[in-house]
Amino acid sequence: MPKKKVDPNIVQPHKVMRELYRNYMQFREYVRASGVYTLEHKGLTISFYDLGKGLNNLSPRKKEAFYLNVILDKKQKDVAEIMGITTVSVGQYVEAASRQLAEMYFGEPDE
Repeated sequence: MPKKKVDPNIVQPHKVMRELYRNYMQFREYVRASGVYTLEHKGLTISFYDLGKGLNNLSPRKKEAFYLNVILDKKQKDVAEIMGITTVSVGQYVEAASRQLAEMYFGEPDE
């Protein structure tokens, strides 16, 4: 079966979620300082509380890998050592978590 070509002009929801969570700690500080818990960008409203709820819906291993690698910005090699798994497994957990979060937030799986 031939692979689908990815159009670079189409935004992939799981990548959007990964980038949102890369700024999770800054968003948390913004919420604490301002009391404002939503951000709007290009017609999309992003709720800090929804992002937190999404994290809590991940399985423990997915959540740990995603939190360490994406939110705390640790290298996959370091995450693998902390979790006692391979770097490939870290990447798989992070990718699966990103896709699950995108499906929860946007309501449809992304390919």
